[in-house]
Amino acid sequence: MLFRNDKKDHREISDETVPLLPLRELIVFPHEIYPIFVGRQKSIRALEAAEAAKKPILLAAQKDA
Repeated sequence: MLFRNDKKDHREISDETVPLLPLRELIVFPHEIYPIFVGRQKSIRALEAAEAAKKPILLAAQKDA
């Protein structure tokens, strides 16, 4: 987890793969809630994979939208 609070979160970092969701014109900060509209099939599959496996998803800001 990128923004880990060591007092509350003692999970180990592993080498597993994490679904990626690139974001256009949006920067997400920790502990904030944002509506995210997803339209591309790859992004929808990434969200579905994360939900099915109950895993976190990596949100990345795109340099060029």
